[in-house]
This record gives sequence, C-alpha cells and structure tokens, in this order.
Amino acid sequence: MKYLIIGTVISLVAAFVFLRLRPYLQLIRKVVSALNVSTEVATSPRERSPSKNKLVRCDSCGTWVPADRVFRLSSGLATYCSRECLAKKAESREKLAG
Repeated sequence: MKYLIIGTVISLVAAFVFLRLRPYLQLIRKVVSALNVSTEVATSPRERSPSKNKLVRCDSCGTWVPADRVFRLSSGLATYCSRECLAKKAESREKLAG
C-alpha cells in the first residue's frame, strides 16, 4: 500500500511538471521547426541554374549584361549587349578586311 501511495504522488508531481513545462516545450518545437525551414529555404536558391544569373561582357563596348539577353553571331563565341554594338563590330571588321 505504501508503494501505491508513493507511485501516485510521483505520478501527480510528474503530470504537474509536464503541464507547467508544456508551453515551453511547444515553443522549443516551433523554433526548431522554423530553423529547419530556414535552412531549406537557404539551400533552394543554390539549386537554380547558375547561368540565369551569369553576367557576360559585351565584346564591343564592355558592358556587363545578363547571359540570357545577349546577342551572338551564329558562327562565333562573341557576345554583344545590343544590336547597335553588333553592327558596330561588324562594320569595324569590314573596314579591317577591305
């Protein structure tokens, strides 16, 4: 009978402590889950293609432009920021050849 009373008292104390600590345990759980989400968000931009953000220098004027907005000649690796730069470079090549 003595062990039953001691067990009941210990159970009641444990239940009381758990109920008092429960809000803090929930807060800790939320903080940990928020930290896990922030690490997932931080790694997702790395998964994007790096070529989307890559800058390329115009061979005519030296301006840096995004790689998806450049003009290229069909036969070469040269890149240009605009049609005007492309035309200027073509004119300068014609003067050198002629």
